[in-house]
Amino acid sequence: MRRDRPTDDQLTRVFATVLKEVLSGQGLRNHTGLDMETDDALWEIVKYGPGAPPELVDAARAAFAGQLDGSNAARWRAELTRKFGPRRQPAAEHEPGPSGSEARGGAELPVKPLKATPTSVRAVRIKGDQTYLDEYGRTCYEGQLFTGEVEELADNGHILSLGTYFQGIEHGRQQEWWPDGTKRVEGVTIMGAAVGEWRYWHANGRLSELVALDENGREKTRKRWNALGEVSMDL
Repeated sequence: MRRDRPTDDQLTRVFATVLKEVLSGQGLRNHTGLDMETDDALWEIVKYGPGAPPELVDAARAAFAGQLDGSNAARWRAELTRKFGPRRQPAAEHEPGPSGSEARGGAELPVKPLKATPTSVRAVRIKGDQTYLDEYGRTCYEGQLFTGEVEELADNGHILSLGTYFQGIEHGRQQEWWPDGTKRVEGVTIMGAAVGEWRYWHANGRLSELVALDENGREKTRKRWNALGEVSMDL
C-alpha cells in the first residue's frame, strides 16, 4: 500500500533511471511509482530491446508527461464512467450478496456483475499472501486482476493494512494500523493515485501528518506534528 505520493521531481528522476535501464535491455522493474500508461509505453521499449526507435522513446516521455499533469488519471476516470456508468441499477435489482460497488471512504467504484466471468473476480476480502503482482505491477488473485479488499495481519491477529482494489489497481479507501491496533495511515486512491486528505498517526495515537491532494493527486498542503503534538511543518 502506498504511504505517500512521490513528488514530481522524484518521479522525474525515477522515470529517467527506468528509461535508461529499459533502453539498455535491463527490463522494467515493478513498484517504480510510474502509472500504468507510462509502464505500458516503457514495456513497448522492453519488447523491442536495445536500440528501440525514437518514436517509442517519445511515446514513453509523452505518457510520463500525462502522469505528471494528471491527464492520464483523468482519462482513466472518463473511461470507467463510459464503460460502467450506464450499467448502474437500483439496489433492488442487484443480485443478493456484496456488490463491491462502493469503495470504502466515499469514492464510488463502478458496479460489476456478481457472476464470475473470465475477466473479473467477485469483490471479496482476501489475505495479502493470496495475491501476486503481474508483469505490470497489478494485484492478481486466482489468475485474474483482483477487485475487492486485501488485508495484512500482524502476528497478534490485528489488521496491519486494508486496501481496496479495482481490476488490480488501488482504488478506494486505503488504511494501515500499528501492531497494537492504533490507526497509522488513512486515505483514498483513484486508480492508483492518492487524492483528497491523507492522514498519518504516530504510534501513540497523535496525528503526525495531514496531506491534502487535488483530484489528480497533486499536493496542495502538508502539515506535520511531532509525537508531542507540536507542529513541525506547515506548508
